[in-house]
Amino acid sequence: MTKGQRIAAAWAGLDARGLTEQVRLLVKAGDGDSRAVWAAVCVDPVLAARVRGALSGLKAEFRGHRDEAMWLLWITRAQQHLTAPPKPVVREEPAEPEPAEQTLVIERVVEQHSERAFDQPFTHRVEQPAEQTAVIERVDRPRPAIPGVLFQEPLPNAG
Repeated sequence: MTKGQRIAAAWAGLDARGLTEQVRLLVKAGDGDSRAVWAAVCVDPVLAARVRGALSGLKAEFRGHRDEAMWLLWITRAQQHLTAPPKPVVREEPAEPEPAEQTLVIERVVEQHSERAFDQPFTHRVEQPAEQTAVIERVDRPRPAIPGVLFQEPLPNAG
């Protein structure tokens, strides 16, 4: 039994307040051990539901708290671990060899079609697209009247 499984088994016997406290400590830790615990909790649907309820309670508790953003991040991460679907087990099955009968039928069909293709003359024509020319017209627009800038020397001090 791994450490995560032992912790999940211990959580199964806790009351709601004790479970919430343990979940709070684990959410705050956020280390590799916590991932193992979340994976072990997902196995038991009743415990997973209780832990999701504790996480929701923690989320409500930290609303308006000065560290709300960090706690919401940690809690959301824990909820994602609990709701993530388990990775499917991929089993490699050996490919079934094709029956010889199917191969023979395919070869016959290919032979029949290839004989017909050489008997008939090639009559497919490719039509050339009509030539298209682009007409670019230059439009002379009147330039807006921009007043000239006049620079003046500063006035000498009258003092």
